Amino acid sequence: MRRLLLAAALLPGVALPSSAAFQTDAGVNGAPFLKIGAGARALGMGEAMTASAEGPEAVYWNPGGLAAARGFEVAYARAELPDSVHHDYAALALPVNWSGGVFGFAFTRLTQGSIERVDNVGVARGSFAPHSEAVSFGYARSFSEEDALTKDRGYFRDTWNLPGAARRFEDDDEREPWTGSFRAGAALKIVSETLGSRTATTATGDGGVIYRPSARPALALAWAFRNAGGRLRFIGQSEPLPFEFSLAAAHDWEPERGRVVTAIEAVAPLHARPYAKLGAEWGRAVSRGAEAIGRVGFHGRSVPDLGVLSGLTVGAGVRVNGFSFDLAFQPMGQLGEAFRLGLGWRFGRKS
Repeated sequence: MRRLLLAAALLPGVALPSSAAFQTDAGVNGAPFLKIGAGARALGMGEAMTASAEGPEAVYWNPGGLAAARGFEVAYARAELPDSVHHDYAALALPVNWSGGVFGFAFTRLTQGSIERVDNVGVARGSFAPHSEAVSFGYARSFSEEDALTKDRGYFRDTWNLPGAARRFEDDDEREPWTGSFRAGAALKIVSETLGSRTATTATGDGGVIYRPSARPALALAWAFRNAGGRLRFIGQSEPLPFEFSLAAAHDWEPERGRVVTAIEAVAPLHARPYAKLGAEWGRAVSRGAEAIGRVGFHGRSVPDLGVLSGLTVGAGVRVNGFSFDLAFQPMGQLGEAFRLGLGWRFGRKS
């Protein structure tokens, strides 16, 4: 049973056979459920969300994305995984004027059907249902070139050194190439796992930044880390959490009709091989205040073990004013399929 739980998070929502576990961090890290992503929008885009996450789901992907919320927002996602494993994610984002930023809260729970308890001589001793939880508290804030923190740039405005040359800024309206808007955030996460009569609890942290240059605001460059620090201890065995670091980019396109978002991401886990994510989302207005959305993505984590097709993801959704409904699907061959459903609401703000 323990091995099943450890394998459950190797992919974005599926379990792998134990023969693949030794090639990953499944046998090294505790709380592998932390690697199961949040939200149906994310799965549809191959989970390439570090640079494009906004609002409540950003608490998981990149806390800096919380700062995009302009009003109270809530989100809920349910994932149905193989072997009767269920994953629930609920989150909210709340801008608070006095803080200058946005607070976030998220609750994650992984549950599984009952498992028979057997003693060391093979006698049945009832059953138990393993489960895991994580509670996150985050905060994010936006910074732009107009903020007081960035107004005093006289030194750089006087002289900007290029390789082999130097020049002065001739126009007060001319911007330095490094200026733009930043969204930065962090989150504290309390993690708990219960296996039979044993429960282990620890704390960990997430953080990240999203940067949009003034010269090209449609481009987002981002980095994030997840599950930094903390160890789970069952009886005498202590296991670190699945730390990973992501570098990502996303671009918002505005074709004649609708909108398009493309994203790319590189992920470096501490105890496993690095992998890449790709995602695209396109939306088109179908009536006043209503939008239909399609998504496609590729998640490279499963490819070495299950083949290229296992990395493909697709999704669809609708937005009507502040309400959103999303579905996503990932085919996994003999392992079955992963499904994810997401609901969201933005109060007092239209999409």
